[in-house]
Amino acid sequence: MPVANAAGRFVRIALVSVLAYHVSTIAREDAKGDDTDGTRPQATTEAGAGLGRRIVAEAKAQRGVPYSWGGGGANGKSRGICCSPGGYDGRKTTGFDCSGLVQYAVYQASDGRITMPRVAHDQVRRGKPVTRASMRPGDLIGFDHGQGVTHIGIYVGDGRMVHAPQTGDVVKVSSLASRKHQRWIIRRLR
Repeated sequence: MPVANAAGRFVRIALVSVLAYHVSTIAREDAKGDDTDGTRPQATTEAGAGLGRRIVAEAKAQRGVPYSWGGGGANGKSRGICCSPGGYDGRKTTGFDCSGLVQYAVYQASDGRITMPRVAHDQVRRGKPVTRASMRPGDLIGFDHGQGVTHIGIYVGDGRMVHAPQTGDVVKVSSLASRKHQRWIIRRLR
């Protein structure tokens, strides 16, 4: 086999190996519901990025807290309210719903400087609009399922978000892949 073909084959094998490692790492992280190794986010020199990374850190610190319809706010988790459009009652569960988690993380990360509205529909009206291609950690992502924004999460990077997904679940880090066909409204706070 000529040397050029052997070198090309080696490069392809190396790339496939790296890709396989990356895919298996993502699968392990999905199983854990986490995308970090427990370290704090590194500082960056991008304007506003420090606030974004603090928002992510505050939200991630709540991983494992139960979802509670209407639960949570600027000061932390709380009992929820009754009742969601689906009939879910949050009054017996102390935790966060999606917008309660966002309100908490932003308020804490900004040292009380930024108080977000309470519901996702209003939260996505705050901040600067951002495209999917320019997202960075700490950006808020509202999801429109055809009935207005009904869910919100916080971008953590690498195609993942931290959020309080639904009744019976907990605050966790999840892939955005399953939401790629939904309408996203992305905002960056300063």
